[in-house]
Amino acid sequence: MAIIKPNNNTISAITALPAAIDTGSWIKLAETNVTSATASVEFTDATTGVFDGTYRTNVVLIRRLEPSSANVGLTLVMRDASDGNYETADYAYATQGLDNSGNYRTDYSTSGSFCRLLGGGDGMGDGSSPYGTSCIVYCNDFLDSGMPPSIFGNGVYSKESGYTSANYFGGTYRDTSIQMDGVKFAFNSGNIEQGNFIIYGVKE
Repeated sequence: MAIIKPNNNTISAITALPAAIDTGSWIKLAETNVTSATASVEFTDATTGVFDGTYRTNVVLIRRLEPSSANVGLTLVMRDASDGNYETADYAYATQGLDNSGNYRTDYSTSGSFCRLLGGGDGMGDGSSPYGTSCIVYCNDFLDSGMPPSIFGNGVYSKESGYTSANYFGGTYRDTSIQMDGVKFAFNSGNIEQGNFIIYGVKE
């Protein structure tokens, strides 16, 4: 077999990799852009590829996030695939922020009514102005029989000029017999004033 030495012409002629090469990628599935106060944002299996078994992992990217109220936390609940209802108990989670004064902001529960994501233990937002707030949330094994669904991620939040906190979090639903087909994001108090939410499927 002759070995072809690549050059500018041969490389520029490549428009796609062969199908046999599995590169892995994020496939954009849906987007919600909040521009006026709304209570929550949901992603469910009503959209192809979203928690329907197509992808073992879905990822939600949240940007430009602003709460209507001050000192609140961003939360997530999961939807029961068997009845279409969001579960309101039996979540275990931990979240911790490290602010720019060196203080740790922590919240956790072994049987919560939601998973708390951003906001650490002190909360985010001042209820009147937008600040730099964003995060990424990985959602795994939502339809895996016998394996509880889990979420984890990280982000940054603020609540006043000059204040910022790096935040990481993780959580699960404790009942392994229930499969989930959706998530809902909301603040523990007040509305979402603005925010951009995009969900992806992770191709393996």
